[in-house]
Amino acid sequence: MDFELTRKENDELLLSQIESIKTGENIRALIPFAKAYLGMFYVIDSKLEPKEKIKLLANAELAESVFAGFLACLDQSDLPSVTEIGHAAAIKKEFAEGYVILAGLDLLAKKSFNNINNVDVDVIEKAIAFHFSNKSGYSDIWFEYLFSEHKEKVLPALSQYWVAMLKNKTTYLPGKNLVLGDHPDTEVIRYCILSLLESWTQCKAKTLSHMLFLAFKYSEINNFLNVCEHALEHDEMLNEKTRLYWLTAAYLISPDRYFARLSGYVGRVKLKVMLLLDFVVLLSKEHELKITLSNKVVIQILRMVAPIFPPQHHIYGTLGELDINSKNVMVLFYYLACSKDKGAGNEIKILRKARVMKIYSGVIDNLLKLHIQKNNEHGFTVPNFDEYLEILVKENCLQGRSNKFDLR
Repeated sequence: MDFELTRKENDELLLSQIESIKTGENIRALIPFAKAYLGMFYVIDSKLEPKEKIKLLANAELAESVFAGFLACLDQSDLPSVTEIGHAAAIKKEFAEGYVILAGLDLLAKKSFNNINNVDVDVIEKAIAFHFSNKSGYSDIWFEYLFSEHKEKVLPALSQYWVAMLKNKTTYLPGKNLVLGDHPDTEVIRYCILSLLESWTQCKAKTLSHMLFLAFKYSEINNFLNVCEHALEHDEMLNEKTRLYWLTAAYLISPDRYFARLSGYVGRVKLKVMLLLDFVVLLSKEHELKITLSNKVVIQILRMVAPIFPPQHHIYGTLGELDINSKNVMVLFYYLACSKDKGAGNEIKILRKARVMKIYSGVIDNLLKLHIQKNNEHGFTVPNFDEYLEILVKENCLQGRSNKFDLR
């Protein structure tokens, strides 16, 4: 590229507009320079400093006016809103003036990060939306600073931006790894998880399951229940898996209100039983949830799922090795074994009276024996899960008979 010719052309075209460029009024003229500053022109050496890239395209006077224009645009009041930026991103469009804002904030941050704190919050929120929508490959150090030191300025904009995208039926959510990635940010989850659950009506069942788990861990439980109830107002519009997850979440928060509805929906349907079992076992292993699975709830779930998976070697494989379903059933029994409630034995006796649980008589008898030992033997400790299974095998507690509910 002939940069000398480009500078000459820009000088001829833009020097007469230099005042409007300097004040940021002519933001359209600043957009190509902002893209160059952010390294979006492959014909410009990527190793050059951002300011030097501008100086390849403009003489000294025009270049300084461009830098002034970048900063002046940070005071503009007519930028698109966070919601407008989110709606555009959902349909894979962008507001090009966002690049000017990103360049301006970079200039400001390189002088001093303290300068970022003096920028109007409204502009910062819009810039955060531009950070996710206007991708350039450039590292936005001002965003990294705010996310590290002033996350309270980031969270409202991030939530509003995501909700705007989701309401426009997006299939892609920039930055979602802050919630759903391998190393999510706890503060982002706490602030955004319920708004994501409420707005992401088109998400996959696996994503929904993950978000519900996070909501159990990080959200205020009554607000979470309100979101569940809102989702279930028109549950006939949900697919089989997502409906099951929403019902299960509502049931675990409010068992008395939702047990009949959940058990009626699950019935003896293979897919539903396995999804219910997997989801509850995931929660039962977590010790930092905002809810506690009571003995009553675990027993109700066992009555729904245990008869489907007899305690024996059956068509799904060998317990503890190939058959994850049978093993998960035993995780729930072990949850009861570890219960610190001295009255747990009485609830377990009720479980034994259920006709569908006769195939687990040996396991239930062992549970009662463990609780008698815990209540009467000083220093008694429940064995770990693997030892618990070994004891059940040794005492022939897992030799249940086949039954008509064994899925084929």
